[in-house]
Amino acid sequence: MTRSARSARSPGFPIDFPTLLQATADIPGSPAIDDYGVPLAAIHRHGANMLNQDVYWGAHLKAAAVLDTLLRHPWLEHSQADAAWAATRAVLTINGLSVAQDVKGSEVLALMRDIAGPGVPLRHIARALRTWTSEGTSEGATEADADAGTDAEGTADGAGNGTADG
Repeated sequence: MTRSARSARSPGFPIDFPTLLQATADIPGSPAIDDYGVPLAAIHRHGANMLNQDVYWGAHLKAAAVLDTLLRHPWLEHSQADAAWAATRAVLTINGLSVAQDVKGSEVLALMRDIAGPGVPLRHIARALRTWTSEGTSEGATEADADAGTDAEGTADGAGNGTADG
């Protein structure tokens, strides 16, 4: 089965470092990476496997793990929120999902602010992503892409987690 034919209810495909870098390549100002450990942690976290079982099962939880990790820990000189959103969209796209054209930037910013706060479980993030996605590839930028900018940046201690896609 090809990646684009894979269902969101499947274990999901993880992204790799070159894919993450490509997803963030078009960010205005081309921010330099200050800490390579953070994107590598996001890659390893969302692709984690224990006892031959994915820790984060399904595209939405994998994307939530990437978004959570990249938002909570500073890793770029600027535009961290833009990069986190671009990487999240890449995970969803690789898994045959697209973000709905009518998702508002204010909705994405609200989710990012929630994530920056303490103790937001991944299932909450995954639930929001699920409501914004559908099977298929995206066609162009959404309002959310334009508005997901740097004012949503910020880090928080703690990590949301969850292993159920629900």
